[in-house]
Amino acid sequence: MALFPILGRRSYEVVVAATKTMGIGKDGKLPWRLPSDLKFFKNLTMTTADPAKKNAVIMGRKTWESIPVQHRPLPGRLNVILTRSESFHIGSMEKNVLISGSMISALKLLASSRYRLSIENVFVIGGGQILRESLNARECDAIHLTEIETDIDCDTFIPAIDVTQFQPWCSSLPIVENGIRYCFTTYVRVRDSTSISKG
Repeated sequence: MALFPILGRRSYEVVVAATKTMGIGKDGKLPWRLPSDLKFFKNLTMTTADPAKKNAVIMGRKTWESIPVQHRPLPGRLNVILTRSESFHIGSMEKNVLISGSMISALKLLASSRYRLSIENVFVIGGGQILRESLNARECDAIHLTEIETDIDCDTFIPAIDVTQFQPWCSSLPIVENGIRYCFTTYVRVRDSTSISKG
């Protein structure tokens, strides 16, 4: 699905877990622990059709810092960190980490010859500000939403999915873990006949 539709930028897919009110976090953390959701996230963002390629995950600095040190960078994926902070450093590592100043510059970088052929899919994974920018943007091809049906207190929210632009494509049966009921639903961008004929 990784096309190059807009001025040499990569398209992407969003991966997010949210409540019915589109709450995604509390006090800078996930307010739930859902092992099957973590497994879904890992499988989705690591799997490629071509074993010679890998996927990229785009995240903000706070999301990067919220990942336990022993689990970052997320293995088997190119980790792209968005930050405008000139003082942000990741140390002497990391061949699987890129730093970019904006979503647009990251998408252009991933469309460049250096990454175009080695990166199969691009996933935007958070946090709140980046998801608010990217969720319904025209570069977004699909949204993989973990729909949390249980009411959970959140202080970070994202916009509702624009149902004029995205339609449900598939959904899992409900799962209950740690007293929380949820399911996985993938929404895909609606392509009109004009865009299909040009594609």
